[in-house]
Amino acid sequence: MDERYRSHQLPPLTRQLLVENAVKHNMILPDQPLLIEITTTDEGTVQVSNNLQRKPSRIFSNGVGISNILSKYQMLNQPRPTVHEENGQFLVTLPLIERDS
Repeated sequence: MDERYRSHQLPPLTRQLLVENAVKHNMILPDQPLLIEITTTDEGTVQVSNNLQRKPSRIFSNGVGISNILSKYQMLNQPRPTVHEENGQFLVTLPLIERDS
């Protein structure tokens, strides 16, 4: 994490939920590893992305993980995270929260 954001936070378990989501919905094979990246941006956000390698059989999902994250930000009166897919990537952008907010 960029030093500028050491005093910022994310809601509890947010990163864990996103990593679990990536593992749940994607194949992980020796010749096709699942790549998960967690980075900070100059705009004060954390981006969590993974390459899309959807499992051949559709995994049941009720969307609780992502909606839980969106609800936490709403309860904290923080800007809404964005979620989208493009160019074979699943990307979630999470606004960092200042500790005294």
